[in-house]
Amino acid sequence: MSHLHELQLRFQDYLIGESDAIENDIVSSEDALAEHRLGVYYNAYRVRLIDCLAVDYAVLEKHLGREAFEELALDYLRHYPSCHPSVRWFGQHLPAYLRDIYRGDGQEFLHELASYEWAQSLVFDAADSAALVQVEDMAQVPAAVWPELRFQFKPAMRWLDLHWNVPQYENALDNDDEPPPPARNDYPQRWLLWRLDLKTHWRSLDVHEAWAIEGAATGANFAEICEGLLEWIDAEQVALVAAGFLKQWVGDQLLTGLGSH
Repeated sequence: MSHLHELQLRFQDYLIGESDAIENDIVSSEDALAEHRLGVYYNAYRVRLIDCLAVDYAVLEKHLGREAFEELALDYLRHYPSCHPSVRWFGQHLPAYLRDIYRGDGQEFLHELASYEWAQSLVFDAADSAALVQVEDMAQVPAAVWPELRFQFKPAMRWLDLHWNVPQYENALDNDDEPPPPARNDYPQRWLLWRLDLKTHWRSLDVHEAWAIEGAATGANFAEICEGLLEWIDAEQVALVAAGFLKQWVGDQLLTGLGSH
């Protein structure tokens, strides 16, 4: 291993707080001790990561306030050091940190708020879809094929099950409006998020649509979706309801493919 590479590794260990051996490689002077010179980089590294985290979790920062957010970010950094070559992924474990490690007030609300913000960023950054299913494509499917028809969804789509009114709260703070008080429901509400025209959209799903879209996205065919919907919908209406969901998903530009295999 070259001397330069060894020096770089010692410097990296210093920045992430694993070792201060690099101090032996830094010249001290009357005006600046080695630890003071290194401290500039040590602090700048953390400030940069806190700022990156604040970009991904802007509403969480507004909710907590800058000082409390910085304290949270520094503790998060201790538990989840930045290991990815791209700083884009530094914040990927923050929801897990808030769920499993953080012990401050409002832990569950903060976990869901962070999960929602991270899901939004993943939806926004997801790959584009080359082709999208149109209503005309559905009309051309032969009737005999419909029972076995399966569906492909675009990468820029996710859903979350949330107990708290996080989407309404996040939307208000993001627009600098007065947010509603955090409120928890006894049962989780599923929220669908997707990108359309370079903007992230979101809406709540009734329980039967939530079940249907999860089934469709995980490989269920049209007949299986209809069968599952019988838990909520009369047999005479179930095919019409399922077809209505498909029309909604096509209108939202969520579907990228239809197939019977």
